[in-house]
Amino acid sequence: MQKMALTHRSFRKGPWLLVALGVLIIVGGTWLGYQTFFASTSAPPATEQQASPSEDFLNLALMRAREGDVDGALQALDVAIAADPDGAADAYYYRGLIRAELGEYDEAVADFDQAITIDEHMPEAYAARGTTYLTMGRPATAVEDFRKALQLDPKHAPTYVNRGQAYMRLGMEDLALADFNKAIELDPELIAAYFNRGVLYMQQEKPELAVEDFSTCIEIAPNTAAPYFNRAVAYIQLDEMDKAVADLTFYLQLAEDQEGRHQAQALLDSLTGSYGTDTEPSEP
Repeated sequence: MQKMALTHRSFRKGPWLLVALGVLIIVGGTWLGYQTFFASTSAPPATEQQASPSEDFLNLALMRAREGDVDGALQALDVAIAADPDGAADAYYYRGLIRAELGEYDEAVADFDQAITIDEHMPEAYAARGTTYLTMGRPATAVEDFRKALQLDPKHAPTYVNRGQAYMRLGMEDLALADFNKAIELDPELIAAYFNRGVLYMQQEKPELAVEDFSTCIEIAPNTAAPYFNRAVAYIQLDEMDKAVADLTFYLQLAEDQEGRHQAQALLDSLTGSYGTDTEPSEP
């Protein structure tokens, strides 16, 4: 089969662009997930001098979380908090992460509040609470928490990405762009920074720049599905329909999210169905 070059003659771009961007912001997400965090977290080994029941149960919680045992991790954190409530900042923080991932946002915020009350110099607690507020639709409150987190840890690139998302929701595009740029400066391999900057460029009707950022995402993590979907939408805006078809096809090969797959398939059908001709993907 030969790959057919598509044109924009009969394709309605506007409605699909709005739907695609809405889906992709969700796909990009603001929360890395507690399992991802715990997988990269290891508690310091306890010596005989520093070991305590609270620390033992905190270590147990981390182990269970890495194994995917959510209930077991929560139970261990509950015991760690009960054993030493005045020194349980870490336990409250980790429990808040799990509760946020489970969608228990009010409870998560309460845990982050407790962690901050115990240790007001804990940047990760401010950042996690800010991310939870952002998920709850409170971007202005989230910005304040991200600001505090960055005061305490000004080189933490993911927090700049999350604050950039909050600024985007507040319509402060210049500040959002500055935060995404800062995140990339700090961590040139941070896919979330390029991904969200690409979404911002799409909102600003700069598809050429968006294509560059989504292409960088694909170079860094070629098996990540979402950037292919985004880049396809950008290609549509550039009237490069054959490239959009190729990216949507690759997205469908990689994606597991059913809502995203439904949107991609419908968009792909709208592109190819207008011409009644099969296409085959090129290399990304």
